[in-house]
Amino acid sequence: MNKICMLSTGHGPMDDRIFYKEVLSLSKRYGQIVLVMPGRQEDFRHDEPGIQYVPLRKAYSLLSRFLLLPAALINVLRINPAVCHFHDFELIFILPFLRAFSKCKIIYDVHEVHPEMVLESKKIPPLLRRGLAGVVDVMEKFLCRFADRIVTSDESIKERFTGVHPGTITIFNYPRLSIFVPGEARLSLLRERYRGRIPVLYQGSVSETRGLFQMIRAMRILRERRPEILLLIVGGMEDTLLARAVNEIRALKVEGCVEIVGWVPHEEVVDYIFVSRIGLVPLQPTEKFMKNIPIKQFEYMACGVPVLGANLPPIASYVKSAGCGRVFDSTRPEALAEGVMAILDDEKEWLRMSEAGKKAVSELWNWDEMEKRLLSVYGELLQG
Repeated sequence: MNKICMLSTGHGPMDDRIFYKEVLSLSKRYGQIVLVMPGRQEDFRHDEPGIQYVPLRKAYSLLSRFLLLPAALINVLRINPAVCHFHDFELIFILPFLRAFSKCKIIYDVHEVHPEMVLESKKIPPLLRRGLAGVVDVMEKFLCRFADRIVTSDESIKERFTGVHPGTITIFNYPRLSIFVPGEARLSLLRERYRGRIPVLYQGSVSETRGLFQMIRAMRILRERRPEILLLIVGGMEDTLLARAVNEIRALKVEGCVEIVGWVPHEEVVDYIFVSRIGLVPLQPTEKFMKNIPIKQFEYMACGVPVLGANLPPIASYVKSAGCGRVFDSTRPEALAEGVMAILDDEKEWLRMSEAGKKAVSELWNWDEMEKRLLSVYGELLQG
């Protein structure tokens, strides 16, 4: 029986892409899957036979993630899988050791353009960013050659490995529709909670470059026009950023118009989407977001919620193609407010965009086709 190890130093065991898409797809064909990831045993909320979780200690910084590398390597060697499928840049440094001491096939799953992440990181002194980004680029392109396959989450990431690794394939992070359905009890509670309000939702990782302060500032404008509009921010953020956001909300006097929900489990995110009237994707025009495709826009579409997204290529191309929403200049809170009002003021157009989004995701942008690609990659590796 082929055993698979899913390895990460930066993602928890219930990660959207890793668990709800890849692991659940692979479990249909392969009997034993072991997740080696940071967290606690109680963080793994699943009891399907054949899927096991081996917790690593939680990492709270990039340095602590690097310090997890010995434990990660030891666990993989102990598990002795047929395939080790790993998900973080720092894990490329154990590839030579895996190649030397294990016969397993190796898949490197690349979710981000790592050199650009370094260039945009505020945790790295500006004078060091460009040089460090160059080091990251060289090391990744060199060490990735020890992997048997590279899986990327979009085409812009794949382009980095063109000519570097011939075994590179894109498996888009589209939603798995079969599990992206609301829980009736939770949805009923949320509908009662927000009765009389018009929820406008942002869900996902929260940061300044993801438009946090543009959303809050737009609420000062929207409060005057439609005071029943409520901005819901569903997703985790660092404590320092949360404190800044709370101060901004107080300074603008929009306390009653913004609710910071915080992180919720992936299976509950869908309930917040279903209760909302608009899904926001206000990413700022950084190098990273000019290329990476945000999954949240497809999740909004799947639930029939019109998208108001930044006018950036990875967002605008989908929104315009499907006709499922509007795009706006995400650097301007005024443009965000205008976009919200334009969608809410035309009920007939809202319904058309809602149906268009559901149709596009149902027919084109869902996990079913990506599952076939993933299983094909594994089939080729395990037959070789």
